[in-house]
Amino acid sequence: MEDRTVILTILDGTWGSPGSVLDLFLESFRIGLKTQRFLNHLVVAALDNQAYRYCTSIHPHCFQLAPVTSKLAKRKGSTSPDHLMLKKIKYDLLLEVIKLGYNIVFTEADVMWLRNPFVHFDPHARVTISCALRGTKILDKGLLYMKSSAEAIKFLKFLQFKRVLFPTYLDRSFCEMAVHKLRGHTKYVDTGYFGGFCEPSNNISKVYTMQSTCCDNIKSKVHDLRLVLDDWINFTARMSTNASKPSMGLSSFSWRAPKKCMRKKNAYT
Repeated sequence: MEDRTVILTILDGTWGSPGSVLDLFLESFRIGLKTQRFLNHLVVAALDNQAYRYCTSIHPHCFQLAPVTSKLAKRKGSTSPDHLMLKKIKYDLLLEVIKLGYNIVFTEADVMWLRNPFVHFDPHARVTISCALRGTKILDKGLLYMKSSAEAIKFLKFLQFKRVLFPTYLDRSFCEMAVHKLRGHTKYVDTGYFGGFCEPSNNISKVYTMQSTCCDNIKSKVHDLRLVLDDWINFTARMSTNASKPSMGLSSFSWRAPKKCMRKKNAYT
């Protein structure tokens, strides 16, 4: 982009295979409102050969990170070594890109882009993020914007340092760590704009992205994300038909997802 912003996601072969999450992720950009142009600025970082090969067959901007032997997406439980390793890879990659002078929008690949979320990113804040409070935990919403700055570099280097001293430190959410370390440099966005299966919102006029949170099983995740995109297609078609009376489309709309995904009270994936 003109302001040196790149959109970045990370996945392995479990999500990056035919008929899996990556297909739905890219489709969301194509059918979202004013989101198609962002595909030219979306970079997919593949964790293994399978994900890299498939990504290059359907998207022009893919690269492979150092091989990770374990199947990260199959692991359950936030304290598993694979979960912490994925966070290490993520933050190391963010640091390298930020140091090159690029601003970053990091998005999980199971986040469906339905509208342009950039309208909610503060160009003056070092980090723009949406956080969910569940019990005593501060959880991420699968999307964050980070500007290339001295503060961002210092923060990401701090995470590198802390994980050496305390290997489980990265088990915290990015939101929780940003609250404690970035404070005044962080802009928090209304969680209603960035939805998830844990707390689905039927206010379709407000939702910009939808993530398959509270969903461990890959088949259930793909099934329910397909429902999200199909519902979005039907909704936008209805709005076009009732352009003179937009409220007619809103009043009768509701998401069908989550359906197969287990809505566990304390789960977040």
